[in-house]
Amino acid sequence: MASGNPENPGFGRVTDPPSPLGFGRVIRQSLRLGEARRLWETRIVTKCPLFFIVVPAILTIGITIAAFYDLKLNETKQSLEMFLPDQMESLVHGKVFTDICFKDNKEEISFACSQHPILLALEDTHALLTIQLLARYPTLQINNITVDNSVIFGGVTVSNHTNDRHGNNPILRARAIRLIYVLSPVGESNEWITGFLRSMHRMKSTFEGATLHFTSSNSLPEEMERNGELLVPWMPYMVLTLIIFCALICSVPGDPIASQPLLGLAAMLNACMAVCGAISTLVYLQYPYLHMILIMPFLILSIGVDNMFLMLKCWRIRMTNSGHSPKSDAQSDSVLISAITEVSAPIFVTSLTDGISFAIGVWSDFIAVRIFCTYCALAILYMFVLQSTFFVAIMTLHCRREVSSRHWLCCMKLEPDTDFIEKAVCNSGSLTVTGKGYFDCLYTLLAHCYENKHVKGISLLIYTLYLFQSMNWIIQLPLGLDLKLLTPDGSYVAEELRTQEIMFSEYGAFCFCIIYTTNISLNERSNRRKIISVYNNLTSGTLVSKGDFWLHEFEEYTNETTDTLSRKDFQKVLSKFLDHVEFSKYRSDIRFTPNGQIEAIKMIMRVRKLGSQNDEPRADFLRNHMSSSGLSGFVYDTSFLIVDQQSVTRHNVVINVFIAISVMFGISAILVPRPVSVVVIAVSILSINIGVVGALSAAGTRLDIISMITIIMSIGFSVDYTTHIAIHFLTQRTNRVERTLRAVCFPILQAAISTVIGVAILGFVPSYMIRTFVLTVLFVVCIGLVHALYFLPVLLDFTVPYSEYIVLYHPKDSS
Repeated sequence: MASGNPENPGFGRVTDPPSPLGFGRVIRQSLRLGEARRLWETRIVTKCPLFFIVVPAILTIGITIAAFYDLKLNETKQSLEMFLPDQMESLVHGKVFTDICFKDNKEEISFACSQHPILLALEDTHALLTIQLLARYPTLQINNITVDNSVIFGGVTVSNHTNDRHGNNPILRARAIRLIYVLSPVGESNEWITGFLRSMHRMKSTFEGATLHFTSSNSLPEEMERNGELLVPWMPYMVLTLIIFCALICSVPGDPIASQPLLGLAAMLNACMAVCGAISTLVYLQYPYLHMILIMPFLILSIGVDNMFLMLKCWRIRMTNSGHSPKSDAQSDSVLISAITEVSAPIFVTSLTDGISFAIGVWSDFIAVRIFCTYCALAILYMFVLQSTFFVAIMTLHCRREVSSRHWLCCMKLEPDTDFIEKAVCNSGSLTVTGKGYFDCLYTLLAHCYENKHVKGISLLIYTLYLFQSMNWIIQLPLGLDLKLLTPDGSYVAEELRTQEIMFSEYGAFCFCIIYTTNISLNERSNRRKIISVYNNLTSGTLVSKGDFWLHEFEEYTNETTDTLSRKDFQKVLSKFLDHVEFSKYRSDIRFTPNGQIEAIKMIMRVRKLGSQNDEPRADFLRNHMSSSGLSGFVYDTSFLIVDQQSVTRHNVVINVFIAISVMFGISAILVPRPVSVVVIAVSILSINIGVVGALSAAGTRLDIISMITIIMSIGFSVDYTTHIAIHFLTQRTNRVERTLRAVCFPILQAAISTVIGVAILGFVPSYMIRTFVLTVLFVVCIGLVHALYFLPVLLDFTVPYSEYIVLYHPKDSS
């Protein structure tokens, strides 16, 4: 067995005998090469610290100025399309209703607005009497015109004794009335909508005797963008809080020499530069931008200071274990190089896994997921590069200042405190493995508890209950995008949608079915009756009712003709049918080819029983009947977009989680080539994410595109905890649990607290979208912390044999 110094935590080289295929030797050489390269890079930075401070700063400022000097922001409209996948069954036909319908361009008179008669009745001097004449439900028949009243009157009570021949009843009572204004698609419409919304907001506060709800075609996208605008006022508070926290953590009470609060500020500046650089780069390249990207700075700034705690802790330990205080800049740089090299592997692994988790989201089917993950992945890449150069250069100067006994703020020469190193280590909580300090008893007590077989049994029981409850919550996780949750809390759009679901749930809009007739001879009555039979089947359920189908009327019109007409005669009869004023409305339901043949026809159906719980059953019912009809075509309703989004979301989440965990498993297997340890790491990653998803379900979160982003994010973050614990555990040969806790307990706690502090501020923002991000980060931090400091040490001690370990890599080995 190879020997090494187990006193210092770090990353080591493999000591197993090489396998016949030489795999162990290859891994060992690869790891040593990586450590040597990191050592070489750190030496360059410490040789020229000012260069690596100035150049990254100039580059960041330069790309920021270049991006915003001639700003051509590719600002993607944050509408419902951003939250839908690229390819869905309801969109793959490549055509919408306007592509199928017949367009009559011969009308000399056109109307900019189409109004319901009730809007005209309200202007009458005898409005009440006129409305009573119009109040029939669900439709009003005036000669050959059908007026849809179901979208106007809500919460309706009708008289069941006086229905007309069309099945419509007089309205006795209506709890809501909806006025609809249809505008032409011209530029002036947006100005009218803006004025309309402004007037409605003023009127709502003074409206008496009723509750006023309103919306417009622009309202949902505008309210969705307001989620990002709500974040901006909280940015200064988050930055200030993190700066104060980092400054306090890096300070040693009563010792202005060992205190390094400016190092915490430098870590914040490093993360800010990464955020600015990533956003500026993508904006300069005119990559799409969404307002939800404003969440990204909070996330990156919160996790950007984590590695600083680990690097500072390792510097303290190296200073203590050196046995004497460095006397020169060269000696200080040597200690720093050794410390940075020691923690380079864990820092690289955590940055790599965080970046990969977002990179996986870049390949998502959802536009919003791709855009958000691209910005985050690039920011993490920039942050790692800047930590390796800019931050290490600043840390070099600060370590030199401390070694030369200068004040942390004004750099004045002070008399050094002979015990400053020991006090700094004790106050920061980063004790040496062999030293005595405030937390010695705690570490020893925890280690003895974790190694006790009874405690292991209790831990197994607790862990089993944790998994069982998490899986139970996951099963109850509601699926699908709720439009009301895409807007900030208290949004007038959400209130209107909520009222609409309650008051106007009995009748919805019209859905339709398109039948391609290129291979069907409609001049044969048997084919027409077959199509009518399909229509009857499609409208036979409780969730869809009959609407208006021209073929019904055509069959009655041609009742006395023979069963089979020639194509020419059929076209003549159809032409006469459509020329009738009563049936002219059906012209848009038939699509003709240039030579006069019928290419496609449309069936109109009425959606019933609105509500998200009925969307998927309705879609399945219509699609199954259409697929079994033997006809070529498709059915469509706007709710299909949500249904398909749910299906794709479920599929994407499963695939992304599987890919992400597989990649994390592969990285762990390469960097920690120990079979049992790798399995333990994989189990811990999976366990943390099961707990996170279960906790999100318990908190009332839905499985939608927002939670999809956060689940992808949590996979990368969960690796941070497992990696530090597993690597430090494997470097110890004796008292493995206790030594591991001594080495990483406080840095992990500090990192967790800084992340929670930075993100928790957003909990005050009244938005479901932002709350979901906050909850995900809080859950992954808390659950990951419990795994790192409790479940994982117990599991490692129980499963990993003493023969499975790695030996520390020392910089002198590569020199």
